[in-house]
Amino acid sequence: MAIPQSVVSRPGKSYCLVSPEEMRRAMAPYGVRKCKPSEIVPALKLGESLVGRKLARAEVVYTLDTITGMSIWVTGQPISGLYVSVPLTYEGRVAAEKGQFIPEDPVLSHVAPARTPIHGSYLGVYAGATKEARRAIMKASITARETHFSGVPSYARAATQEGERAMLEMGFRRLDETAPGMFVLDPLTGWRQ
Repeated sequence: MAIPQSVVSRPGKSYCLVSPEEMRRAMAPYGVRKCKPSEIVPALKLGESLVGRKLARAEVVYTLDTITGMSIWVTGQPISGLYVSVPLTYEGRVAAEKGQFIPEDPVLSHVAPARTPIHGSYLGVYAGATKEARRAIMKASITARETHFSGVPSYARAATQEGERAMLEMGFRRLDETAPGMFVLDPLTGWRQ
């Protein structure tokens, strides 16, 4: 497996630069922390029980987190909530918009390595087993979006009808028929196509 070491930004396309350290600082006030490698399996099992579907394999999530430095976050001890996201390269953003991004096993050229331009983000799961965990994960994810990812689109697929309603209430919109089931939260600032 070849891990991209550099990503060339596309002139005229907005991107953001967010380090893993900046994400840690954004998440910490809400009790959300980086998931340790030894916690990935239990975190994913919790996520699967909460959303009622199979998530990516642990080795895929571990690889993504190794590349990005910021793909899986948890809260609670024992773990009561998780947040999984994938920073996207320009190619990854295009793939998401065409319905070709596969979150369970993404093409590595779609994944933005740590400290490289991020052209979008894919939100894999954000869920909590308790009201406190849900609140912590939601507040941390909103803070990260508003402070670090506001200039790029965020993509997601709803796992449930309730999740779909929640995404629409949060401002996501359905992408067109080229990406069935995909939702996008448009950039808040500075985006030009």
